[in-house]
Amino acid sequence: MTGDMSPFLSLAGLLVSVAPQAADTQRVYSTEQLTVVPVALRQPAPAYPDSLKRLGIGGAVGVSVVIDRNGRPDPGSVRVVSTPDSGLAAPARAAVLGTHFAPGRTEAGAVRAAIVLEVAFDPSEDATTPPPIYGEDDSLSEKPAVIFGPPLTYPDVPRSNHVQGRVLVQAILDTLGRVETGSVQFAASPDPGFLMSVSQYLASARFRPGRRHGRPVRTLVFIPFDFKLRAAPRISSFPCPPGAELRGDCRP
Repeated sequence: MTGDMSPFLSLAGLLVSVAPQAADTQRVYSTEQLTVVPVALRQPAPAYPDSLKRLGIGGAVGVSVVIDRNGRPDPGSVRVVSTPDSGLAAPARAAVLGTHFAPGRTEAGAVRAAIVLEVAFDPSEDATTPPPIYGEDDSLSEKPAVIFGPPLTYPDVPRSNHVQGRVLVQAILDTLGRVETGSVQFAASPDPGFLMSVSQYLASARFRPGRRHGRPVRTLVFIPFDFKLRAAPRISSFPCPPGAELRGDCRP
């Protein structure tokens, strides 16, 4: 779980890119077929039944759900797949349905994705939720920006094989402008040899955090890294709105 206080099991994905094809808008993709798995951005605290909490009955409820291309749970898809007590099933379903997600993605764009979440009920703690995460569509008063980072190196193997192109990363920036551990997902990469170089850069880089109503907030960002054989590798057009890479709006 991402921290003891989070009601959801975190999902992580790291897949090497393949040649992009048009996304099937009706198909439901499994997490193994995605380059980016859905991310819970804002979620309500699950309503813990008092009768069960007083008895010390708790644990993790497994809920399967399909997240649509706009990051919304499909109500008809929600299924409780495991629960320590039947009385926790309904509040777990409600918590999942009330959550706003960043959608799953293939290289062709956002897709419908089936995932399994765990909603945690701990009788020893009050229900809490992680600080919300905001994206480009959430009326940020100030967008994130790069402040500094280490030199971005061109890996030897892709260079020797004359491989170049763009690595597109999805990540979460915290309120201090650091990339959150475990949040990095590679939406696209022309070669797996680029991943370590980009990961090392992100571990040391610092960003100006996004702000909403004047306050720094956790922010979901897409960061494009361009590797060209005849030029120094660099970050390009940051922040890159989700889908802009595919529309051609996030240019080198």
